[in-house]
Amino acid sequence: MTSAARVPAMTSCRQKDIRTLTIKKRANMKRKINLGIMGPAGSGKGFAARHIAKKYGYKIINMGNIVRALARKEHIKPSRENLEKLQSKFSKKYGKDFVIEHAIELAQASRKPIIIDGIRKPIQAELAKEKLGAKLILVDATPEIRFERMKERRRKSGFSKTLEEFNKMEENEDKVFNLKKTFSMADFKIDNSNGERYLFYQLDRLMAQIR
Repeated sequence: MTSAARVPAMTSCRQKDIRTLTIKKRANMKRKINLGIMGPAGSGKGFAARHIAKKYGYKIINMGNIVRALARKEHIKPSRENLEKLQSKFSKKYGKDFVIEHAIELAQASRKPIIIDGIRKPIQAELAKEKLGAKLILVDATPEIRFERMKERRRKSGFSKTLEEFNKMEENEDKVFNLKKTFSMADFKIDNSNGERYLFYQLDRLMAQIR
């Protein structure tokens, strides 16, 4: 009788342990922080986002892809200039936060922690922090290095800008998007001027810090 009476108690303890482990596992999942990646052209922000996604189980939500999808619906060639004009047009029609709001909806529906890739406007940075609790990472490199990367990336499509033209293009983009203010809202900064290996080293140290 005594032995039989102890069995339910042992089962109850085991079930309690399982429940405790499940709660802890859920708590660990909740502790994974959402992220936002931003940076100027050629900084390697997309490359950085892919490294974090692959190694740490994040889902990437690309802001540029949201605008490119709109361009396809409008039958517009998705050049950089056209996408900027389209985003400006839709911002006037639906509000300046329409792209980030769509990204936030996708993020809230995701079971994985997310990285929003391509935050450019102050309102986008503000809402990512406010609604997703996201930590924002600025990836940057020297203008000369970024220019060479863009030249190599777009070599086949006829990228023929000089460094002076590239710098002028960035000045114009800053006027349109207020990039300096956006970048000033970053919680962390990564320097991607020294190659892939050092980039990954910095990202892994950062992830160990914020996870």
